Amino acid sequence: METRDTVFFVVMILSSFLLSFEWLRRFTYKPSNPLIIISVMILIGTLSAMLISIDGRLRSLEEKMESKDRSLRANIQNTENNMEDKMNELVSKVDNAIYEFNLRKYH
Repeated sequence: METRDTVFFVVMILSSFLLSFEWLRRFTYKPSNPLIIISVMILIGTLSAMLISIDGRLRSLEEKMESKDRSLRANIQNTENNMEDKMNELVSKVDNAIYEFNLRKYH
């Protein structure tokens, strides 16, 4: 977890505390109910933890896809080189066969 994620996590918790406290005060709940405030803080805390977890999973998935992409590119390049070598060998054999055929034809 990055420092930025931790800062966002703390800001979300503090803002949920302030929001619920002020909201309860606005509706003339003189003795602010701490259960409501704590439950809102827990709700926002779990929401932010879930978002951070999803971000971590997405980053992991992105890294896996990049590594598979690199290996696929390497395999394609290797296959391309092998096919090119085989085609060059085949062209060479065909050229030799045509050359020998022409030698026999004209001699």
